[in-house]
Amino acid sequence: MFTQDIEPIVKTMNSVEDTAFLASKFSEILEKGDILLFTGEIGTGKTTFIQALAKDLGIKELVTSPTFVIHMLRESGRVPLSHVDLYRLNSDEEVEGIGFEEYYDTAVTVVEWADRYSGFEPPYIELHFEYGSHENERIVSILPNGGDWNKRLSNIF
Repeated sequence: MFTQDIEPIVKTMNSVEDTAFLASKFSEILEKGDILLFTGEIGTGKTTFIQALAKDLGIKELVTSPTFVIHMLRESGRVPLSHVDLYRLNSDEEVEGIGFEEYYDTAVTVVEWADRYSGFEPPYIELHFEYGSHENERIVSILPNGGDWNKRLSNIF
């Protein structure tokens, strides 16, 4: 998805704990209205990151990937979490039909398989997960797009 000419921030994680630590850093800067777009193959850590992020936001409910229900809203944290999974959708029209955009202003929105939709408008942040060269190694490339993301990311990196 990386469409800008700027270099992404690249972080390497060697364990679930590393992934949780990175998510905790993100939780420090998130606020209502933020959109985080996740891409990457199955098993690269997208859901693991979101679960840790939800925990650090104070979400009490069990967080699993909403692959079959497409969208889940969890409101028990310091900020609500709108969790979307586009894996089973095949067109922009299908994505637009689920209506998760109504939560953009009142929650942090996290979207797994975000590359299945072309209609996201900045500001948002892209997080692309991939396998590293070692068994448990994962690499995440982080690219801010619009808003004050550059400034906010500089506070945690």
